[in-house]
Amino acid sequence: MEISGHGRAQELASLLLGTQDIDQQAAKPSASSATQQDQVQISEYAKDLQRITSLTNGSADARASKIAGIRQALDAGTYDVSGRKVGDALIRQVLTDAVL
Repeated sequence: MEISGHGRAQELASLLLGTQDIDQQAAKPSASSATQQDQVQISEYAKDLQRITSLTNGSADARASKIAGIRQALDAGTYDVSGRKVGDALIRQVLTDAVL
């Protein structure tokens, strides 16, 4: 199976992974013979998409501990948020939702 490098998924991978050029060429199949077994080759592009998906599906324990830390900072009045970080996170989420 070959995953085409065209479309929004490639743009998302470039944005999230900071890559400039993702290899879009699939490996050429070798000469076929009656005794040759089937092989699966996963392109670098597909591996990048798998990595993005795994990053977006973080563990529930890590999320719960992060939320608890934010609650404590809010209660103490020490929570400070960067507008740029919020904007970046919103854009990243919208792009991820549009592609996945």
